[in-house]
Amino acid sequence: MRLNPDYQQPIIEALIVLEDAGIDRFPVSLHAIQHQFRNLFEFCSYGQLMAQSGISQEKCFKYFGSEDGAAVMDERCGKYIVYYNEKKKKQRIRFTIAHEIGHIFLGHHDEYGKPILERGGVGQELYKRLENEANCFARNLLCPAYHTERLLDSHGISKVADGSEGWVVIQQTPVTANLKARFSAESLIEKAFDISSPAAKARIGLLQADINKYSTSNIDWESTKHIQHAATWYCSHCGWKRMPGASHCFECGRKQFVFKINDSVINYRDLGVNSHTQFSPCPVCGNEIFSEDAGYCRICGTPLTNPCTHDPSHLNHPEAKHCYACGKPTAFKDSKYHIQIKQSLEKYSEGDFSMIYKSEIKYDRKTNRVKECPRCQNEEFSADATYCRICGLPLVNNCIPGQWEDDFGNSYPRDPHENLPDSRFCEQCGEPTVYFQNKLLKTYREILGLPEAEDDGDEFDPDIPF
Repeated sequence: MRLNPDYQQPIIEALIVLEDAGIDRFPVSLHAIQHQFRNLFEFCSYGQLMAQSGISQEKCFKYFGSEDGAAVMDERCGKYIVYYNEKKKKQRIRFTIAHEIGHIFLGHHDEYGKPILERGGVGQELYKRLENEANCFARNLLCPAYHTERLLDSHGISKVADGSEGWVVIQQTPVTANLKARFSAESLIEKAFDISSPAAKARIGLLQADINKYSTSNIDWESTKHIQHAATWYCSHCGWKRMPGASHCFECGRKQFVFKINDSVINYRDLGVNSHTQFSPCPVCGNEIFSEDAGYCRICGTPLTNPCTHDPSHLNHPEAKHCYACGKPTAFKDSKYHIQIKQSLEKYSEGDFSMIYKSEIKYDRKTNRVKECPRCQNEEFSADATYCRICGLPLVNNCIPGQWEDDFGNSYPRDPHENLPDSRFCEQCGEPTVYFQNKLLKTYREILGLPEAEDDGDEFDPDIPF
C-alpha cells in the first residue's frame, strides 16, 4: 500500500480537466466542469441534503467527517455526489469542491473501495496521502502553476533566490509601469483565481515545487496556454479598465486603481498603434492604409493620434478622455471623434473591424494623377494637363484647405495637399478632397452599410428662402 503522495498525476489530471471542460479564463468555472462531467458527478449542498433527509447539521457533519464537504459514490444514481457546506465563504467552497472532485479524478474511491473517504475508514497515514494529492489537484485546477507564474511575471514578481522574503516585486513591467498601487503575490493570486487568502498563501508556498515538477516530469501544459485572466487593474472611481503603463484613468483622470474581477466593466478595445504611432486600424472606419506621415485618416478624416492637450508628446488610446500620463483632457475628449469612435465600437467587435477600402481608380503612382477621369471617364490628356479637358475635374485629388490667420488677424488661403485618388480626406490637414466633395467617392458609412450621421441643423440649406 502506497503511503507517499504522488504529485505528478494530480497536476496532469487537473490540466486534462481544464482542457476537456473548455475552460478559457480564470477564475475557473466549477459549474462548467460539472456540466462537462455531469455523468460522473453532481453538486449538492449540505442544506439541500438536510432538507431532503431531515437530518440535523451535527449528524451531517459527523456522517461526512467534515464541516466543509465530501464526495460520496451514490450507487442509486451511479455517480458521485459532491457535497459542500454552503454556509462557508465562496472562495473556501470553491477550493473544497475542487479538492473533492480531485479525489474522484484521481480514483481514490475506487482504489480503496470506499464510497466515502474519511480518516477513520482508511487510516491516518493513507488519509494524509489522499488529502495531499487532492490538495495538489485542487490548486493546479484553480490556479495552475505556470499560469500563476505568468501572472506574477507580468507584475515583476519573482522568487528571491536567497533569504526568506519569498516571491516579491523585484522589477517594473509594462503592466506595473506608473502604477502606484501596492500589491503582493498572495493578493494577486487570491483575486485573479478567486480563492481564499490561506489557499493563495499555500499556492505561493508550493509554486516553485509544482513548477519543478512540471519540468522534471515533462508535464505538457500547452493545451491550457490560451486560458486568460478576467481579473486586471481597474479605476477604483469609475471602474474603467486601466491601460498598461497608465498613471491616470483614461475615462475620469483619477489615479487610483484596484486589481479585481469586473465582468460588467466597459473595456477599451485593443486597437493597435503602428510603428509611426498612428492608430491602426482607424478607430472610426477601420482603414489600415496610411502614409508614414499621415495625421488624419484618408477615408473618414479622423485624426490618427489622440494627444494630451497639456503635452502633445503624450499619445493616448482613441477612446481616452484623459491622458494616461498626467490626467489632463485629451484632444478627443468631448469631440465628435470620441462620439464616432463609440458608435463604431457598438457596431463592430474586435477581430472584424479593420477594413481595406479598395479603389478601381487607376493613377500614376509617381504623380498621383489619374489615368482616367473618374467623373466622365475621359482618358485623353496632354502630358502636362492638370484638369480634364471634357468636364474640368482636377486630375490630382487635392484637398480643399481652409484659411489660416496671422498674428494680426489677416486670413490667407492654405496650400492644397496632393492625395491618392480614393482619399476622402487629406492625410495632412484632415480637410475634404476634391473628389469627395464632388461625390465621386462613397463615404465609409455607405461602404459599410451604416446609416449616415444625422444632420445637426447647423449646415446651410440653399432651399430655405432667406
